Amino acid sequence: RAGERPFKCPFVGCGRSFTTSNIRKVHIRTHTGERPYMCPEPNCGRGFTSATNYKNHMRIHTGERVKRRRL
Repeated sequence: RAGERPFKCPFVGCGRSFTTSNIRKVHIRTHTGERPYMCPEPNCGRGFTSATNYKNHMRIHTGERVKRRRL
């Protein structure tokens, strides 16, 4: 159903809710510190909670331009 956000963050005091369990899972990593997507570039060491953020970061190393959405 449109607008429903049935997947609540289980961390006390957070109050965020999400449309899918996958989005909630990525959000929970902000609380736990888990960063499963690590940059392989030497001397970088950055880690990311989501594949999307990792892919965007990798563009820094490849020189590919980041596509920005116009509002």
